[in-house]
Amino acid sequence: MKIVNVETARAEVVRLLTAAGLRADLAEDMSHIMVESDLMGHRTHGLAMLPTYLDRLGADLIRKDGDITVVRETASTLNWQAHRLPGAAVVRRAMRSLYEKAESGPVVTASIANCSHIGSLQAYLEEPARRGYLCLMMVTDPGVASVAPFGGRDPVLTSNPIAAAIPTQGDPILIDQCTSLVSNAQVQSADRSRPLPGRWVVDNEGRPTDDPNALAADPPGTIMPLGGEDFGYKGFGFGIMVEAFALALSGHGRVTPKQRGAQGVFLQLIDPAAFSSAEAFLAETTDFVRRCKASRLAEGATGIRLPGERAMSEKRRQLQSGLEIADELFERLAALAAFRGVDAFADTRLSA
Repeated sequence: MKIVNVETARAEVVRLLTAAGLRADLAEDMSHIMVESDLMGHRTHGLAMLPTYLDRLGADLIRKDGDITVVRETASTLNWQAHRLPGAAVVRRAMRSLYEKAESGPVVTASIANCSHIGSLQAYLEEPARRGYLCLMMVTDPGVASVAPFGGRDPVLTSNPIAAAIPTQGDPILIDQCTSLVSNAQVQSADRSRPLPGRWVVDNEGRPTDDPNALAADPPGTIMPLGGEDFGYKGFGFGIMVEAFALALSGHGRVTPKQRGAQGVFLQLIDPAAFSSAEAFLAETTDFVRRCKASRLAEGATGIRLPGERAMSEKRRQLQSGLEIADELFERLAALAAFRGVDAFADTRLSA
């Protein structure tokens, strides 16, 4: 494991991305979200995504430069066509635009079509929560179908994550979860020689199974909706919600031409001060955390953890001690930098 200074790591990522032709300000946003994801412990969506992003930049699947098209905008809403610009940059710009709109309106909403992969949703949530906003996010990729409707066997949607930030008087509650039983990445990264921990997938005959190879069959199997064999209709319902909010609302859905890696995003901020009052809201959310922590532990449980608690703890630890990068990933990034003639991810320059 390499331990790297956090700001140095951000700069190294920018060097690699700009060497691939990406505009510098877009590279800075991508770097910020990737490093933020790793700080929060979301390793699959952090620097581990950088080789994939570099490949997509090389294949023009992520646009290196250009402008967002404003399709429609009102005092409290915006609808953007992102033209496959980097998802992190597009969402961070949308967030900044919503902050401005929220100064004159308590509920502001962004709908974004056709941006590239935005990464971990939780990586965006702390900032609006620290500003005092309730934040709701939904995102999905209309070019991917890996989840069948409950009771079906043919995929119609994918893991369709939904996320929310809830301010408290302490650390915010940061919810980020997919509406399928597990994510695509969790199944794809599983050891194909061993069964999954549970019957997480459905084979192409519609039978629940713990065989990770079911997704690679022809025709492929699918991932269970959240709720599994008995209550998967609940997860399927939430998945439909994401399809409507992130795709249909943005105008970039499954009936429009698309390629994998071009996402639709729904983003909304709500200012509690315009409702019961910020003070009353924070008193309620903070007391909720207190009551959860005061709950007697179930047999075998070691503690009660609120959504986002582990992420915030991981972030604090690594901000103090340095960003942890697995040796294998570090070596891969160093090789990619050397291939491009970039002075990045060199052992002699990186230290916490």
